[in-house]
Amino acid sequence: MADKGIKNVIIKKSLLGKVTSSNERVARFRIITEDKNRKSAWSQIFLVDSQAVAVLPGDINVVGNTVLVNWSTGDVSVQINYDVFASFDGGDFKFIGVSGNTSYSFLKSGTTSVRVIVQISSIKPELNPSVKVYDSGIVSLV
Repeated sequence: MADKGIKNVIIKKSLLGKVTSSNERVARFRIITEDKNRKSAWSQIFLVDSQAVAVLPGDINVVGNTVLVNWSTGDVSVQINYDVFASFDGGDFKFIGVSGNTSYSFLKSGTTSVRVIVQISSIKPELNPSVKVYDSGIVSLV
């Protein structure tokens, strides 16, 4: 017969927080008694697959020296933050900021072209190695 004091707790993937740059969620837990008198050691780290990454539509507009980026979240998204990366004049992509919604703006300075990649926010902002850059994402600033 099972112990009546045992409780099962189910945590949805969407509540686990940020992902790694390889699109996995990090899960770690500890058990605490209801009276908070005793605690277990932290568990080992588990990597849980996240939602499949999809390429979604977006657009880039330039107004004066400001680059405005907007993107779609797809079907139903529980994602709260997004990492934004930009490449100027064909250079390497650099992390430029985090957005809490589906748009972001930043200043350009002395550049002639810009590419932007937006991905779900990760623990350490790095470009996912499996991301493919499409030339249609280039916007001429001249």
